[in-house]
Amino acid sequence: MFFRIPAQEKRSIAHPGGSEPQRGFSKIGAENSSTLYRKGLLGAPATEELSDARVREITAGGVGSSNNDDRNISTKERKPIANTLLGGRVAARLMSALELALQLPDGTFLERITHEKNASELRQNHYPAIEVEEIKRGAISRIWPHFDLGVLTLLFQDNVGGLEFEDREKAGKFNRVQCGKPAEMVVNVSETLQRWTNGTLRAGLHRVSLPEDSESKESGTVPERYSVAYFCKADRAASVGPLKEFVGEGNAPKYDDISAIDYHLLRLQSAY
Repeated sequence: MFFRIPAQEKRSIAHPGGSEPQRGFSKIGAENSSTLYRKGLLGAPATEELSDARVREITAGGVGSSNNDDRNISTKERKPIANTLLGGRVAARLMSALELALQLPDGTFLERITHEKNASELRQNHYPAIEVEEIKRGAISRIWPHFDLGVLTLLFQDNVGGLEFEDREKAGKFNRVQCGKPAEMVVNVSETLQRWTNGTLRAGLHRVSLPEDSESKESGTVPERYSVAYFCKADRAASVGPLKEFVGEGNAPKYDDISAIDYHLLRLQSAY
């Protein structure tokens, strides 16, 4: 398993950090989800020192990424890359179904996610074991509340638990996502889809916190957790402003007209 190999080897394919499109290994603390949401979307000052207890590896980035070359791609990485292509097919079918459900012309969404410059990513996440007390002190979380930046997120997780989504009717209240079978997929609406639909489909605010069986404890160790996420993203040159089908009289555009790559870079500046 990738996360078991020596740190020196992982650092050889490290993502350099910053807001460039992402590829490679990121150590604990390399990305801060708390500022991604609070500073990036709410415009609130990030005065507290909050951090994520998570390690990640992006094994296959979008074709159009400036750092998406073939450096250090070993044979072991070929399977994740193949899984990325599979994730793209599943995401395309879901987006096609949404076109039908929303009574949109064929290709309304698909033509914006299937170009050769598609920026989608496959990410493997590892949450090392951590003491309950450390999380309950309030400065560290497995992942702080945040929205994903892309169109859809397809998530697979182990049975440790801890994933929660905010209740749309009760701001600040988070509900647990129960762990099912390993092949069970969680589908999450992300920021780009919210923007395209002018808020008709809202992105899911989510976090990873203590598992249910650790929440009532004052001490002990929270076991390590693994997840794999496929982030379906828009083509880099595509606009992520509201689509014409979702604006009109009495329904003014809520979001600026900006390219996917510029929006991606703008949002990620708050995470590093």
